[in-house]
Amino acid sequence: MRKLVFSDTEMFYRELKTALEQSEQVEVITDYERYSDLPEKLKTIFELHKNKSGEWVNIATGAFIPYSAGVTALNYSALYIFAYAAGAGALGFIVGGPVGAAVGAGIGALAGTVAVATSSGRHHVDIEIEANGKLRLKISPID
Repeated sequence: MRKLVFSDTEMFYRELKTALEQSEQVEVITDYERYSDLPEKLKTIFELHKNKSGEWVNIATGAFIPYSAGVTALNYSALYIFAYAAGAGALGFIVGGPVGAAVGAGIGALAGTVAVATSSGRHHVDIEIEANGKLRLKISPID
């Protein structure tokens, strides 16, 4: 199982995309203890907004409930858009100037096409809240 520590960086999205493409089991470890503290990108990729409930989020406080669990889905389109945007930004920076901007825009446009082409991969995503109230996601490929 590949363990990825979530940090809102380009590397995380690229590593997650690569692990999923290789049908690896992935565990995403976070330091977040409240739903409201989660970055929107993370909520979007794991469709956490659709699955927020009293099962793993305390409705009154927004804090995660220790030892609770839930299930969610993976939004492949969002993952690929964020992963390719991260790569495009880095490449555009390296190339620089108007040419760099054009390269970045081209890669960004490609992301949507690739997301549709690869979204047939299926994964089961388990939400787990640890004893200390921190969010952990376990992703397993479905054969």
